[in-house]
Amino acid sequence: MLQIDEAGWGCLVGGVTVGCYRVETAEFVAGTVAPAYFQDVDPHEPNHFQRGDYWHAAAHVVEVCLAQLKATPAEPVVTLAPAQNRRCSAGVGSGYVLDGVRAWLTAQGYRWQAAKITGPLQELVEYAFQAHLAGLGFNVSFDLLTDPNKAGRLWWRQIQWLKGGDVNSIRPDPARAAVCKTGWSTYLTWAYHPYAEARALAGRAKRRAPHAHN
Repeated sequence: MLQIDEAGWGCLVGGVTVGCYRVETAEFVAGTVAPAYFQDVDPHEPNHFQRGDYWHAAAHVVEVCLAQLKATPAEPVVTLAPAQNRRCSAGVGSGYVLDGVRAWLTAQGYRWQAAKITGPLQELVEYAFQAHLAGLGFNVSFDLLTDPNKAGRLWWRQIQWLKGGDVNSIRPDPARAAVCKTGWSTYLTWAYHPYAEARALAGRAKRRAPHAHN
């Protein structure tokens, strides 16, 4: 049986890592949808995030991973259910990144079901995402990255990193913004206001539109 999970959908920093795991042999392969797919400002590829291009990119990651695993449609697949999207931020909205993966699996003839992922894959894909963040220069402990009770602290760390160390700065570091999900609807709020003010503004926006991105 194959399992597919993701990490990073709710993190402001970085892209989204998608991992594939064969339960019987404990083989694991992962790839990452680049941060650019969650931005709308690239003059060469405008409106990446708005168009949902990350769905196709995630499907391509899975296609490559399953090829490395020499998987076939004869193997059943379990993907993380949308209701279990729990990484990094409680404020993520609709447009779950694995939707494109499930559409691709169907087109390729795979039999899949969406369910809660349990077992080694959860940690493996989180470690892969942690390595992706480290490669961008954002170093965070595995515990802080994965513990839901520390989501607020993780969010603060991300804003601190985005602004070059000062959460109360009114502008982001351009080089760091280039590897963040700037297509989020409230990115401008967090990036261009002092932290306490941004938190209040984002809270009011969330109450008005509870499915908006954090």
